[in-house]
Amino acid sequence: MTGTAGRLRAAAALLPLAAVLALLAVGGRGAAHAGQGLAYATGLTGTRGVLVAERCLRVNADRPALGPTGDCRGTFVPDDGGPANEHARTDWRIDTHRPVPVSCAADGACRLAGTGGVLYWLSLLLLALAAFPVAGFVAVQGLLRHRDRSQRRRVALGVATAALLACALATFAGALAAR
Repeated sequence: MTGTAGRLRAAAALLPLAAVLALLAVGGRGAAHAGQGLAYATGLTGTRGVLVAERCLRVNADRPALGPTGDCRGTFVPDDGGPANEHARTDWRIDTHRPVPVSCAADGACRLAGTGGVLYWLSLLLLALAAFPVAGFVAVQGLLRHRDRSQRRRVALGVATAALLACALATFAGALAAR
């Protein structure tokens, strides 16, 4: 029985480490994705201009109309006076026959630009970055595992819930602003 109990204790000690690594991996990947979107939305990457969609299909009918849920194709007209791209596309569901500010890559893939795009990608970046302090908190809780368990669980659950709720609200606000 002592051997099994010892193995269970060793496995329980590794659980915070696994949680920290998972949070760091998810947060890092999310931050990189949101950072790339933010670079396009601010015009640091790509070519700024307007996209006039000729057709726009809804891809995920079961998802709310927030975020990338469409397949829109149309004509991209760059702000710098360069040649128009008649095969531009975006995964955002936008109004057809209305100019929408975007920033496009050379292959014609466009992302929302302007205030709405910046707020959306900034809120997603903040949500992804929230994984880092939560990971630090989980690591500290794992190191303090000899304290009263019920107290540690309440503190960990409260802080993690507050951080994630604040980030979720910021993401929702950014997605609404991007519409």
